[in-house]
Amino acid sequence: MSNKDDIRQIAFNRIKDDFNVDYMDDGIAFHTDIRELSIDKNSPMQIDMLTIVVCSRGKLSVELNTVEYTLRQNEVLVCLPNSVVDNCMISPDFDGAVLCLSRRGLLEQIPENEIWDKALYFAENPIIRVNEEDLHMFDLYGSLIMTKVKMERSPYYEKSLVSIVKAALYDLLANVESKPAPYGHGLIKQREILFKNFIELLFTTRIKPRNVSWYAEQLCVTPKYMSTVVKQVSEKTASAWINEFVAVDIRYWLKNSSKTIKEIADLLKFPNISFFGKYCRAHFGMSPTEYRKQLRNISTEK
Repeated sequence: MSNKDDIRQIAFNRIKDDFNVDYMDDGIAFHTDIRELSIDKNSPMQIDMLTIVVCSRGKLSVELNTVEYTLRQNEVLVCLPNSVVDNCMISPDFDGAVLCLSRRGLLEQIPENEIWDKALYFAENPIIRVNEEDLHMFDLYGSLIMTKVKMERSPYYEKSLVSIVKAALYDLLANVESKPAPYGHGLIKQREILFKNFIELLFTTRIKPRNVSWYAEQLCVTPKYMSTVVKQVSEKTASAWINEFVAVDIRYWLKNSSKTIKEIADLLKFPNISFFGKYCRAHFGMSPTEYRKQLRNISTEK
């Protein structure tokens, strides 16, 4: 097993230097041939941006947050911010493009942004199947973006480019619009917004505190109010959501890292190794050492 103790942090503002993409500004990074990017399949990456990969031919296999996926023709892969990407393998005949969107850049320029409305769906279903017509539209959007980036900068250059990307995003969202929402039953808008902000905070916090009060403080509400709202909107407690996200991080480090159990406990801010052991037994039904063996045996069998 390769040493994957150090996750390579991929910050949006470093994409141009690290990957030499076709185009990049404060909000958008775009590249037409993902095979040209310097992706080390043996080096896990944690990306701080929304990343969309469109496949028009061939296939791409990847481990996303410890779960294996295969992207095939006529499919789109959506990686939410703070996702850990590992074991990326691209077939020689792969044809497709990658689009990266910074949260503080492009997404803030779209006040009616609906990406986070579908965040939970994308987290559980990161691969979206599209028909030939929609795939053709995404190819056209890619061509439009490339044509635009080669043009001379005009007074409305950035707004025009953002509009193209915005249209592509809405066409992508249209493909999941008919899917059942994983939360919400028409409750008061403010409550749904608070829940959405809570989930976004979980997605974008690298080392996740396990107490509800920390998230409530970040969102400027009381822990009691946030707990009530999360339960009403999602039918799951705030603590359950936090534990679900923490479990993903624990699985990653136990499966892929050569760090000791104590080092992982320290990394994830557990008070001591004993507490970490109790946490794993409560959520995985076994000790960290036993769970690590199980994860690695499953990985080997595949």
